[in-house]
Amino acid sequence: MSEEQKLQQAVKKYLLKNPGFFSQHPELVNTLEITQADGSVSDFTAHQLRSLQQENQQLKTQLANLIRNAGQSESMMNRLFDLLTQLAVVREQAFLPQLVEFVEQNFSSDYFKLLLDAALVTEATDHLAVITANQRKQFSVFQAKAEPLSGRLKQEQLNGLFPGVNDIASAVVLPIGSQAQHGLMAFASRDQEKFHPNLASDLLQKLSQIVATHCAQQPPADETQVMS
Repeated sequence: MSEEQKLQQAVKKYLLKNPGFFSQHPELVNTLEITQADGSVSDFTAHQLRSLQQENQQLKTQLANLIRNAGQSESMMNRLFDLLTQLAVVREQAFLPQLVEFVEQNFSSDYFKLLLDAALVTEATDHLAVITANQRKQFSVFQAKAEPLSGRLKQEQLNGLFPGVNDIASAVVLPIGSQAQHGLMAFASRDQEKFHPNLASDLLQKLSQIVATHCAQQPPADETQVMS
């Protein structure tokens, strides 16, 4: 490190430890110059004002996003409540098809799949299928964690969930029941930011809990065979 760099580091450390330095020496503020990204030079006061304006705009944007997300969450919670009201009176065979229809209409994603034990799937569709041993193996992580797995998943995992689909950029997978004992619920998107690793997935987890509760109330596979 050169002497000039050492001096710069020393000045920086001093100013960080003494944030009131320029208020004690206001005459220095007018002599400071800031180089902008475009190469132009402005005085410290103009730069400070510009920075405050940018921060203010960022805060406004963040607040607008929070308000919009809160409104969307409240709306979705109301629709989830409506779903539960509807499912409370449907025939048992219609429970999963109606839930899948609700997801298709209310959750914006390019791909959706609900994978459950064979005893729970009376009729397979594009969105509802029997989970395979290989799919369970690919998501054995749920043997040790209950939180959703989201972001850019491994290609073999995506191939297992959505065979033949090659344009998935992000996805989220949720376990159905403890240690995914009943199966998996998966959403995927062509947008890599849609299901990012820090995704707030409260609503999706509530949806998976609804499915898990239904699955837990169904008779075991051997009992189902005896009753049929």
